[in-house]
Amino acid sequence: MITYFVALVVAAWSIAPILWTFVMSISYEREIFSVPTHWIPEQPTSYNYARIFGLAYEATTVVSGQAVQIRQGLVNSLLIATPVAVVATLLASLAGYAFGRYTFRFKNATLFAFLSTRMLPPITIIIPYYFVFSQIRLVGTYQSLIITYVAAIVPVLTWILLGFFATLPIEIERAARVDGCSRLRALRTVILPMAAPGIAAVGILAFCLSWNEFLFALILSGGTSVETLPPVISGLFTHAAQYTLMSAAVILSIIPTVVLSLIFQKYITQLRIVDAVSVRAE
Repeated sequence: MITYFVALVVAAWSIAPILWTFVMSISYEREIFSVPTHWIPEQPTSYNYARIFGLAYEATTVVSGQAVQIRQGLVNSLLIATPVAVVATLLASLAGYAFGRYTFRFKNATLFAFLSTRMLPPITIIIPYYFVFSQIRLVGTYQSLIITYVAAIVPVLTWILLGFFATLPIEIERAARVDGCSRLRALRTVILPMAAPGIAAVGILAFCLSWNEFLFALILSGGTSVETLPPVISGLFTHAAQYTLMSAAVILSIIPTVVLSLIFQKYITQLRIVDAVSVRAE
């Protein structure tokens, strides 16, 4: 009973802000400031979502510009998060396989150095990133964000896949080698299909991390044509802020990650179980 009660409290604490944001997104601006507060909209509307997608008339040019920014931010986030997820998952799969399968000299030191990039707060390394990209004129481009996100995400995915590859039965790989498969062919035709659940799970994680990233996106793309959705939403807090419009943008930003997480939920759960087993075994 205590466990269920605590879980219910934590779930309510986590979901309540999202529910209130959704309520604001389907309300008119005048209604969210009404006294007493309307916890359930008296006149639910999809007007705010229609404004974002350009399906409704804008009363002012300021609001119209905000809606255009949100649309462009959604597109930019998708164009950046998708290649980041693909590239980071590919690199992490190869690195995780090497660290999880083989014993080589300076393995632990190399792994520690690999993961040390995640030990520093992002704010401490954003200045070198900005300086380097400004020198090669990549600030405000898709390439700068893709390179930054891949470099930041690969160590995390490698650490996760390391334990996953270590739990796969090595006898099957050896049998493939005996049958004439090269090491790369055995990896491609035997190991990777066996590791598909883990690879799918870290791919979703890579997409979510890059989709929701804020600091690097703000510094490297803020105010440019490639600005992603998180800094776009933060930039809407101006004197002409439209809270219902921002709420609709937040809900739209949540949908892709929630849908992907629900689709691949069983893979994510399986990956957590495998990681827990591998940690206990070690």
